[in-house]
Amino acid sequence: MATLAVTNTFAAGTTIVAADMNTNFDDVEAFVNTTPGVVQNDIVDVKGDLIAATAADAVARLAAGTDTHVLTADSTTATGLIWSAAPADATKMPLAGGTFTGAVAAGTDGAGVDVTFYSGTAGDNMLWDASEEKLVITGTDGQNALEVADGNVSITDDLTVTGNLTVTGTTTNHLTVPVDNNDAAIAPALGDENNYIRTTHATAVVTLPQDSAVAFAVGTVIYYERFGTGTLTFAAGTGVTELTSKDSTLTCADRYTTVAAIKTAANKWALIGNIG
Repeated sequence: MATLAVTNTFAAGTTIVAADMNTNFDDVEAFVNTTPGVVQNDIVDVKGDLIAATAADAVARLAAGTDTHVLTADSTTATGLIWSAAPADATKMPLAGGTFTGAVAAGTDGAGVDVTFYSGTAGDNMLWDASEEKLVITGTDGQNALEVADGNVSITDDLTVTGNLTVTGTTTNHLTVPVDNNDAAIAPALGDENNYIRTTHATAVVTLPQDSAVAFAVGTVIYYERFGTGTLTFAAGTGVTELTSKDSTLTCADRYTTVAAIKTAANKWALIGNIG
């Protein structure tokens, strides 16, 4: 803090005139008006009191708040601040509106601590489970949508990847539960990808669609089993420019055997399996 210096100092026995005193008063006034940090000590009364602005060049005391309360902006008060109770989820870190860059500290028992990252919707949380050393994201339905543990990732719900996906290691793929279809005319639809469909109609015909009818991705595979005693035949739909198979045969040879329809390019399909 700056030091106050006055123009006139007086020794014992000196005659003091008004002009000299007025000069000193001017020095004091200029010091108070122009020196940053000059605040009266008695503006605060107890530990925890704060000095807050009430307007331009005006300050006032904000009394210390209740223990565990947090300082909150409130434009309706004189100081623009109030002490308020901590939010109910103050122990949870919001995902929206901020970035967490800290670290999860280990507990006193060495097992670590559980930290819940709260998204704002009850039951919709991301939890670091310290005891099992894994990250769990739980959806609103209570199911674990994503679980990462020991380098393994388990996804309960659907996963959509935009762009390329590179996998180091083996991948495990399962067909969906077999679906029985007793229709004479079978029209593949989105959602049939990787399905195992058992046909039971006496004259089942699967008509493979063009892109404009059903936008199957190139590489789509649909499996058909001739499950009933009747025939299973495949046909090219309107706009399909190519449908290839062994000897150009478009029927499944035997009961309880399978033919797979593979989309090889735009508006092109191929059949593999027990064709004959």
